[in-house]
Amino acid sequence: MTEVRTAGAAEAPRTRVLRVEKGGFGGYSSIGEALEAAVDDDLLTVAQGTYVENLTVTKNVTIEGEGPVVVQSHRGVTLAVSAASATVRGLTLRGGDAAEPALRVDAGDGLIDSCEVHAEHAGGITVVGGDPLIRDCRVTSAGFGVSVRDGARGRVERCEISGRRGGILVTSAADPTVTGCTIVRPDGNGIYVTGGGHGSFDDCAVSAAGQPAVAVDRGADPVMRRLKISGGDSYGFWIDEDATGLYENCAVRGTRGHGVHVTGAADPMVRSLTVEGVQGAGIQVSGGKGTFEDCLVRTGGGDGVAVDGGAGPALRRVIVSDVAGHGIAVEAASGSFDECVVSRNGIGHAGIRVGRGAAPYFRRCTVSHVPGEGVRADPEAAAALEDCLINETKGTPIGVLGGTDGDGRYTLTLGVAERTAAAGAVAPAGLRATSATATDGGRRRNRSGPVTADDLDDLLAELDELIGLARAKQEVGDLVKLTLVAKQRERAGLPPPPLSRHLVFAGSPGTGKTTVARMYGKILAALGVLAKGHLVEVSRVDLVGEYVGHTAPKTQAAFDKARGGVLFIDEAYMLSSGSDDFGREAIGTLVKLMEDHRDEVIVIVAGYPDEMDRFLSVNPGLASRFTRTITFEDYSSEELVTIVGEQAGKLHYELSEETERALLGHFAAIPRDRHFGNGRTARVVLEEMIQRQARRLSAVAEPSRAELLALLPADLGS
Repeated sequence: MTEVRTAGAAEAPRTRVLRVEKGGFGGYSSIGEALEAAVDDDLLTVAQGTYVENLTVTKNVTIEGEGPVVVQSHRGVTLAVSAASATVRGLTLRGGDAAEPALRVDAGDGLIDSCEVHAEHAGGITVVGGDPLIRDCRVTSAGFGVSVRDGARGRVERCEISGRRGGILVTSAADPTVTGCTIVRPDGNGIYVTGGGHGSFDDCAVSAAGQPAVAVDRGADPVMRRLKISGGDSYGFWIDEDATGLYENCAVRGTRGHGVHVTGAADPMVRSLTVEGVQGAGIQVSGGKGTFEDCLVRTGGGDGVAVDGGAGPALRRVIVSDVAGHGIAVEAASGSFDECVVSRNGIGHAGIRVGRGAAPYFRRCTVSHVPGEGVRADPEAAAALEDCLINETKGTPIGVLGGTDGDGRYTLTLGVAERTAAAGAVAPAGLRATSATATDGGRRRNRSGPVTADDLDDLLAELDELIGLARAKQEVGDLVKLTLVAKQRERAGLPPPPLSRHLVFAGSPGTGKTTVARMYGKILAALGVLAKGHLVEVSRVDLVGEYVGHTAPKTQAAFDKARGGVLFIDEAYMLSSGSDDFGREAIGTLVKLMEDHRDEVIVIVAGYPDEMDRFLSVNPGLASRFTRTITFEDYSSEELVTIVGEQAGKLHYELSEETERALLGHFAAIPRDRHFGNGRTARVVLEEMIQRQARRLSAVAEPSRAELLALLPADLGS
C-alpha cells in the first residue's frame, strides 16, 4: 500500500507514494483514507474513477489524478484545503450543495493545477484565506465561478470560468492576482469587485456577460490591465459608489449598453481604453468624477462621451469618431476636456453638445468633419472653450453664436444666456470671443511663431509667475545659468562645463510637471540649444508595441516627432512594469536614440519619486543619462486657493474673501495621499463650484451680473 521512491542520494526528503484505487486493489480504496494515513510531502496518486466523498486537506501533500478522476459530493464542500502548501492536480471536482462551493481554500499557499470544478447549485471555487495558486483550471458553477474574500490573496492563472451568477467575485478587502483568464457567458458580471476589494487583473477576457462585464463598487480599488470585453447585454465597465481603481489598455467591443458607466461617487483612472461598436454611449459619467486619458471611442450607437448627473470627470486626449449621437454631450454636469478630438458623429447631432445647467471646460480640443454644429450650447449653459479648433462643420461652428470666428479657433466663455432683439437670436450674456492668442495673468503673448532669443526674458518671467513650485523653478533657473555660462565659455574658446539636459521630474500628479517641461523646451529654444522647443508628450502606450517587432518603430516614431524639442514621458516607470519585455525594449531603444541624437532632443521622464528611482535602475544607460532630478512638491492649501482664484478669473468668475476662507479649509481637510490631484484637484473643485452656482441661479428669474460673477461658500458644497 505504500511505496518509497528515491531519486538519488542527494535528494531529501524521501517521497512516499500512496496509491488510491476504488476497491482498494494494491492501495487505499478512498482518497479520504489515504489522506488520513499520509504525512507531509507524501504523493497520493488516484486511479481513474468516481469517488463520492468530502475531502479536507490539512497536510502538505500532493494529490494527482491518473486518467479521469471525479470527486463529487451531494452535501458540504467537496474539497477543502487548509494546509500550508498542498497540491491538487488533475482532478474533476463536482459539488452538489446549495450553499457550499465545490472547492474551498481556507489557508496556505498551495497549488490547484489543471482541475475541473463544477458546482450545480453554488459557487465553484472560494478562497477565504491564504495565497493559493489556481492554474489552468476550468470552472463552471451556478454561483460565481471563483470568489476571493475575507482579505485573502491568491493567484488565478489561465483559467476558463463560467458562472451563472458571475465569473470572478472579489470582496471583503481581498487582493488576488488574476492573469490570462477567460470568462465565458456569465449570466451576471464577468468580474465583480466590491466591499473594499482590490485585486490585479491582467490580460483577461470577458465575453457575452448578462450584466455589466466588469462591476466595481463599495470602495473597491482594483487594477485592471489589458482586459478585453466583447458582446454582452449590458455595460462593459460599471463603476459605482465610491469605487476607484486603475483601468489601463482595456477594450470594450459590441456591448448592448455603454462601454463605461461611472456613477455615484466613483473616481476611476482610465487610460488607453478602446470602445468600439457599443449600442450605448462609449463613456457615460452620471455622477462621480473619473479621469480618462488617451482613450478611443468609435462606431457607437449613442453619444461618444456623455456626462450628466452632476458629474465632474477629467478627459485628456480622448478621440471620438463615427458615433451615432453627439461626439461629447454634457448635461447638468461639469468636467474638463483637454486635447480631445471629435469627428464624424451622427446626422442631426453636434460635435459637442452643452446642455442646460452644464459647466464644462474645453481646452485645445478639435471638432472637425461633423454633419451638424461644431458646438451646440444651451442658452443657459455655462461653458468655456480655450484654444479650440472647430472646422469642416456642415452647421455653424458654435450654435449659440450663430457665426464663425474666421480661422476656426476659439477662446470664449458661454455664460447664462439671454434673448436679444435680433430675430430672436440667442447670445450669451457676458460672452467673450477672442482669437487663439494665449493669455496668462492678464498679459497677452502671441506664441504662434517660432521662439527666439527675444522671448527669453518673457519665458523666464512666465515661469516665475507660476504658483508654487519653488524648488522646480530654482532648478530650471540654475540650468539656464549653466547653459548661458557654457555659451560664454564657447565664445571664449574654452570647453563647456559638463551638462546633461535630460531630466527626471519627480512628483505627484497635478504638480505642474508638464507645464514646466513645456516652458523648459521653449527656454532652451530661446537659448539656441533646441531648434524648435516644442513638447511631445507620450506614455507607455505610445512607445510600447503589442507584438514582437512593433515596439522599436513606435519608440523611434515618437522620438522623431520630438526632434528639435522635448520628449516628455509621463509615468515613465510604467515602461519597466509588468512581465513582458516590450517595455524594456522601448527603454533600450530610447537610450540608444538619446546617444545617437544627443543634441537634437531633450528627454524628460516623469512620475512618482519612488517609482522613478526604481525606473532608473532597470537599465545601466538610464542613470548615466538622467543625472539631474527636479522635485515637484505638492501644493499647499494656500497655493491651491490661489490656483482656483486664477482659473476662476480666466472664466470670469469672482471669489469673495469668505469663499477663499472656505476653500482654504476645504483643501486643508483633503488627505494628501496618492489619490490627491494637486492642481487637478483645484480644477475639479472649481468645476464643481461652477456647477453648483449654475444650479443655484437656475431658480433666479433674472440674475444680476454680480450674481453671475460671484462664487459663494455655498457653491463649495458640504
